[in-house]
Amino acid sequence: MARKNTNKQYSLRKLKTGTASVAVALTVVGAGLASQTEVKAEVNHPNYTAARNEVLRDLYVSGNIWEWQNQRIKELQSLLGKTNLDNIELENRLKEEKLRSEKGLKDLSDKNQKIQEELENKKKDYQLAVDGHANTVKRYKAEIAKLDEIIKKQSETIEKEVADYNSLFDKMKVVNDSYQNTKREYDLIEEELGKKLKENQDLEEKLKDKEFYLGETLRYINELDLKLGQLNIDNIDLKHELEQEKQKAEADRQTLEAEKAKLEEEKQISDASRQSLRRDLDASREAKKQLEAEYQKLEEEKQISDASRQSLRRDLDASREAKKQLEAEYQKLEEQNKISEASRKGLRRDLNASREAKKQLEAEHQKLEEQNKISEASRKGLRRDLDASREAKKQLEAELDKVKEEKQISDASRKGLRRDLDASREAKKQVEKALEEANSKLAALEKLNKELEESKKLTEKEKAELQAKFEAEAKAFKEKLAKQAEELAKLRAGKASDSQTRDAKPGNKVVPGKGQAPQAGTKPNQNKEPMKEIKRQLPSTGEATNPFFTAAALAVMATAGVAAVAKRKEEN
Repeated sequence: MARKNTNKQYSLRKLKTGTASVAVALTVVGAGLASQTEVKAEVNHPNYTAARNEVLRDLYVSGNIWEWQNQRIKELQSLLGKTNLDNIELENRLKEEKLRSEKGLKDLSDKNQKIQEELENKKKDYQLAVDGHANTVKRYKAEIAKLDEIIKKQSETIEKEVADYNSLFDKMKVVNDSYQNTKREYDLIEEELGKKLKENQDLEEKLKDKEFYLGETLRYINELDLKLGQLNIDNIDLKHELEQEKQKAEADRQTLEAEKAKLEEEKQISDASRQSLRRDLDASREAKKQLEAEYQKLEEEKQISDASRQSLRRDLDASREAKKQLEAEYQKLEEQNKISEASRKGLRRDLNASREAKKQLEAEHQKLEEQNKISEASRKGLRRDLDASREAKKQLEAELDKVKEEKQISDASRKGLRRDLDASREAKKQVEKALEEANSKLAALEKLNKELEESKKLTEKEKAELQAKFEAEAKAFKEKLAKQAEELAKLRAGKASDSQTRDAKPGNKVVPGKGQAPQAGTKPNQNKEPMKEIKRQLPSTGEATNPFFTAAALAVMATAGVAAVAKRKEEN
């Protein structure tokens, strides 16, 4: 198998000058050994023989496997393209369903607003008619007062009749007051109904906001899908953490759907409350009809009383002129009452027509609500299909990446075998030369280690403590990758624009797939001064003696990388 790049989680741009020099030198030496250029070793050296046998044993891939891998990649690519087409079709269907629902809600809102305006106009006309009738009643009261003075002068009989008339008038006043109270209650109920309609509209607005947030969440999930592909190329070790982050986004989406269902329940409760108010309004209308019947009965009693009073006035010679005037005024009032009654009937017909239109509108609204529920169920089904297709797409992408990796391994194996077959005669000299160079570099690195030990004046106990501390930090670094992924999600969600600005600057590059949070259990200021001393003593890239991969070099490089990551977090 090909050697994994154990240092790919660090960026050379974020390391210090000396540390970057060591990393670049080690990379160059490793590449030289891998390409078998300028490499030599002893023929019978055990390390050379074991390494060559391991390469020939592990990196050999047959032509049949190579052909099968190519065919498998083509099939996966075809299946991935088909899945993408299905996803696009499902998204288009969701958009069409949403547009139809929004159009229906808009039409219903326009009809409701139009009927509300007509109802307001009818209320204004009715109020004008009521005001005219009140003025007529006031004028009639004044005339009755004059007649009372005349009747008091005529006889006690007329005074008694006038008293009866006043009692009847008081009853009419009570009925009018009751009618006004009923009308005020009706207005209050209408106002409460308007508030409920407004609350219903607010709930619909909240529902639209939740749908928009759900769409944003889906878009964020798609962005995570794209980032996941890039992160799989840059850093395979963070793939599991990114999948957890995606699952968290899916959980957020499910939470949003639960909130949406809760809003639907609130909307149903509001509809039930509105129906209850409508029942109360119908009850008030029935009470209003009863009051109108009582008012009509009092009007009939009033007519009977007027007829009796007219009979008494005919018996009184002195009150004939007053009787004529009263009859004329009474006829005028009767005409006004008839006109008012006709106007009231017309207003009642208009009000009934507006109520019928309102009932039709409510029926249409209920029908549209049912259509919205059906559309919502269809949209949920499409969303489930879309999620299933995304899961299939993830599996296909993972399998495709795996096949590509196997293909790269087989390519490297085939190229290595070809180079071994073509350069088998020159391999002995190259290996000898490479081994001599490696020995010289090993000696140089040992010399460098001695110089480091002398400059830092470390005892064997201090070196052991430093090694133990490095191992503890490395272990903590690996154990806290999950927390680092969570902080990465928070940084992406809360500081997306700031992160993009920092990524654009040359001096503040962010490694793809890595968060900027410090690792738990590490101390950023610990061993800060020794790191500076190491940086001043490390060789540069252009020096003649470059170190090779030894335990000391790996320890220095890993420690410097951990310290650099912690320092970058403090600077950010």
